Amino acid sequence: MNWIKHLSFLVLCLGFSFLTLAQDENVSSNYRAPQAKGLYLGGQVSTNGFGGNLRYAFNDNFSVRTGYETLSLSVDFDFDENDIAYDATMDFKTGGILALVDFNYTKNLYISVGAILNSFNTEVEGFAVSDYEYGDIVIPSEAIGDFVFTAKPGLSVSPYAGAGYRAFWGKRDGIVFNFETGLYYMGPPDIEIEATGLLSPTADPAFGQAEYLEYQFDAYKIYPVVKIGLAVKLF
Repeated sequence: MNWIKHLSFLVLCLGFSFLTLAQDENVSSNYRAPQAKGLYLGGQVSTNGFGGNLRYAFNDNFSVRTGYETLSLSVDFDFDENDIAYDATMDFKTGGILALVDFNYTKNLYISVGAILNSFNTEVEGFAVSDYEYGDIVIPSEAIGDFVFTAKPGLSVSPYAGAGYRAFWGKRDGIVFNFETGLYYMGPPDIEIEATGLLSPTADPAFGQAEYLEYQFDAYKIYPVVKIGLAVKLF
């Protein structure tokens, strides 16, 4: 999970660079971007998935957005534990419904705050594919059992803050490109374990394995977002 820390650091650096750029531009917050007001329909790709959005600009400085993003990945892998080979599959899903408010402080630079109705979910499912041998004792793989680990964020609605850059194209600024970085606060993770066979004690609450994993992943409450989007003005 070190990639989350590195990506979060990159997002913070990018956000800081936007603020620095705004100061270097020496542009007043009372700018007037022509034809800014109106309804925009767009699409985006980000670390939180692929999706679309609607943005309504009330004036040059203030707009609201709503949209939906989704991303699903499935990865097969194998590993060994205590001389037993396992096959496993990780299903990763992220995304959700967005509700954001944007404040433009120059013609091109803005900050964004809001929340997402979170659909983040990670599930790891696996089973033993080799027997366990201990001297003359052989335990078949079927008796060892299978397992399912499920990880969800502690918050179903995650607050969001970000910074971005917009470029307006066309005679009436009818096409808008934007680049945005931000962070979701996911809350402490909620982990559930299911297991069968000899692996059953892993899922027993008395052994506290789920609580131990939650403690191990407690530091990963932040989900970084890097986003690129394109929108067109409807009216």
